[in-house]
Amino acid sequence: MSKLGFWIQNARSISLPQSALPCLTAIVLCIGQEGFVWWLALPVLLGICAAHLGMNLADDYFDFKHDSRIRADISSNSVRARMEKCHYLDRSAESKNGEVESGKATLHQLGWAIFGFLGFAALMGCIAFVAQWLLHGWQAAMGIVIYALLGLFVGINYSGKPLELGYHGLGELVIGLMFGPLNMLGVQAALTGAPFSWQMLCMSIGIGCMVTNIVYVHSVMEVNADAELGKMTFARLLKSKPAMIVFIGIFAIIPFIMLGLGIVLGWWSPWYLLTLVTLPMSIFLIHSTRLFAYGLPRNDTPRWWMGPMGDWDGYKKAGMDWFLFRWLLARNICTFFCLILMIVHIFVH
Repeated sequence: MSKLGFWIQNARSISLPQSALPCLTAIVLCIGQEGFVWWLALPVLLGICAAHLGMNLADDYFDFKHDSRIRADISSNSVRARMEKCHYLDRSAESKNGEVESGKATLHQLGWAIFGFLGFAALMGCIAFVAQWLLHGWQAAMGIVIYALLGLFVGINYSGKPLELGYHGLGELVIGLMFGPLNMLGVQAALTGAPFSWQMLCMSIGIGCMVTNIVYVHSVMEVNADAELGKMTFARLLKSKPAMIVFIGIFAIIPFIMLGLGIVLGWWSPWYLLTLVTLPMSIFLIHSTRLFAYGLPRNDTPRWWMGPMGDWDGYKKAGMDWFLFRWLLARNICTFFCLILMIVHIFVH
């Protein structure tokens, strides 16, 4: 169990809400759909979370193979370098007995951990596959396979060969695609046997954009430090500050456009408009990030309507408040949006 805890922690389990929230939202949105199998919700959720952890470790594997230098030694200006994700990997040869320094792991052990998480995710997927085959036929079950394979392909190519999308500045877009459309459409396929619906695609694009902003706001704030590290991000790909801020706005506003479109088309109840309570937060995120990017005076003080922001005094003492303010705000926007959607859907159905 201690080994499992070691790998869960180093797989950045703190990021699990980025996949779990869209997954839970899709599960709730499937309630009332024809063919909905409620008891599959748990294995589907566990499978999504395990796949997320496995892909995080796979990113570490390919990232370490690509550049095994300790980033914190290269740049002291980067918060992400200070939170170095590959710190647990041993950079020296193994000792004669095959053990490494306490709290460390070898690349070989990392490979087995990746296999374990992805293998468990595959097992959960098999449960849904067999259930859908028995209940609705093999055609319904094949949708699960398609989304699983697409997710695996895109996830591996986030930092692995041949595409190495993250190294070309497309990492944030890949995360939005995986945790938005592929995640939520895959959940729908697993729970209902329906491989596609315009309603779920529309909602998943909006939520995927919110998840994208959680990681993209990193890139905008750390664009100079990332350049020093040689790390390519979407913000560096855009180059100009106006373009960076425009895309913060695009990712922040698209969810509300998608929501409005679905209501106009009669897919969803007007009660879904309660999610507009997060719109001021989204507008403030755009404004605050613009002030930061241009070095203009700003007030990075959490307000009650921004949601919980953890141990703020501790963050200030650590000198990370400037970074976490916008990151936590982007996270809270996605969290509140999804929670409101789920609550409204349960009550209107």
